[in-house]
Amino acid sequence: MRAAMGDDRETKRRGRVFDPDPSLFPSTWMPLRWLQIFAIAKAFATDPFQYRWCSPDSTEVIIPKLMRQYLVQLALGDEWHRVFLGEKRVGLGIVVIFCYFIALIWMVCTTFTIQAGAAFLLIPSILAAMISALVNVIVFLNR
Repeated sequence: MRAAMGDDRETKRRGRVFDPDPSLFPSTWMPLRWLQIFAIAKAFATDPFQYRWCSPDSTEVIIPKLMRQYLVQLALGDEWHRVFLGEKRVGLGIVVIFCYFIALIWMVCTTFTIQAGAAFLLIPSILAAMISALVNVIVFLNR
């Protein structure tokens, strides 16, 4: 009986248990996913002679590089969702969201070398990643 009361006191002292609505993050990230797809498609559709900072001869290098970067940041974003919301491993979630943020910035920089308009379409994803990282850190510190 006392052990149960002690657990109850410990829960009250530490605060609420981390249990977010599982539909919260997917509903906010889906429009951003579509925006990312549109931005990458816009970069792919750019004529190589109109590339912003890279040579038209680098088409064989820059397009596969951008596609790899897109797939890496996509995988890291999905992994963060699984780790943070699925497994509720908040500490590991901070590491994964940081890697995701770096991959996203890397992809935006590469996109900017091809077409600035496509890169600017990725700015909301960067802001959402920053907010998600902040939420992850706050939950970690409040545990």
